[in-house]
Amino acid sequence: MNVAQITQHYLPIVGGQEVYIDQLNRVFNGAGWNNMVYQPDTGIRRNDITAVFRLRGVPRIVNGAEPHLFNFFLNHFYRAGLIRADIIIAHYAVHALPLLPFAKRVIVLSHGVEWALSGGTWDDRRRGFAAKACFNEFPHVVNDTHYLRENGMDIKAGTGYFTEVAPRKWFIPNCVDTNRFKKTAGLSEWRGRRILLVPRQVTQDRGIDLAIRSFALVHRNEPSLELVILGKMWPGAYLELCHKLVCDYGLKSHVFFKEHIGNNEMADYYSSAELTLIPTLRREGTSLSAIESMCCGTATVSTNVCGLADLPTVQSLPNEIDFARAIEDTIKNKVTIAIQQCEVARQLFRYENWAKTWLHVINAVAASQK
Repeated sequence: MNVAQITQHYLPIVGGQEVYIDQLNRVFNGAGWNNMVYQPDTGIRRNDITAVFRLRGVPRIVNGAEPHLFNFFLNHFYRAGLIRADIIIAHYAVHALPLLPFAKRVIVLSHGVEWALSGGTWDDRRRGFAAKACFNEFPHVVNDTHYLRENGMDIKAGTGYFTEVAPRKWFIPNCVDTNRFKKTAGLSEWRGRRILLVPRQVTQDRGIDLAIRSFALVHRNEPSLELVILGKMWPGAYLELCHKLVCDYGLKSHVFFKEHIGNNEMADYYSSAELTLIPTLRREGTSLSAIESMCCGTATVSTNVCGLADLPTVQSLPNEIDFARAIEDTIKNKVTIAIQQCEVARQLFRYENWAKTWLHVINAVAASQK
């Protein structure tokens, strides 16, 4: 079996989508299949990577142009390699539309709803159009039931895990390696500190400002708490806004920004935290960070947006008052909540369930072509 994956983001690994692809490679290699990942040229060279030519200057001038430039070069200069693949996985529908002539072997994989649900830019509108245009034409694997609802299906949040919820539509939530993500002794430098961990890239979608605003409310009653934001720091106006909020609230000695670290080290950070916070505002599937934290035995609070509704986190509305209240309530019952979440997460969201279902999907799509 020859499998091709199309993605804008794989190596270097900085977020959940990249981890997901790395896990897929592990499944496919374990099955003895050939696997090739097509990604924009990042300077990384590996036998299982095809680096697609990239015009680096244009996206800085035309916002949202990069996925469409990627599609253009992919389908004009690398199409022959894709045609030879038995299965093609397009990470997001925006990359699948040009592959319509051989749709039966193309699986569209969502990592959450990737377009803004209200208003939105030209790129958002294009992504939303692509998702709806592709939905009936291609097999789909979805990361969350919210994606299905946005495409017209009546699927209740938190149901249908690891099943074909409709013909050629599978719901496979994120899962983690429970041998890697488990309670550890933690970090010696965090011992004795009360840390609320936000393991998120600093982008507006991930709601870092919401975490800071909510923390300011909680800190009034819990002055010993600290907030650590751990993730890729993307330079720009939003990062500056987050730093300004910290200063405006007088929290410079209680809020810390730490650049993202290797995935292998994350269990120690989760295990050292009092709580983990997932303050997402939009574009989220079944968050890997949330699942990793719960598997490490740390109580986890999230908003209830998009794919987070499919998880057993303590959930709130995406505003600072409700999120702060959820944090305070969880602190009071953190031991009981952590035990309950850990039990569910380690049983349901484990790598073995995920890998088994993915192998079934690949084989089912391949068999449907015969």
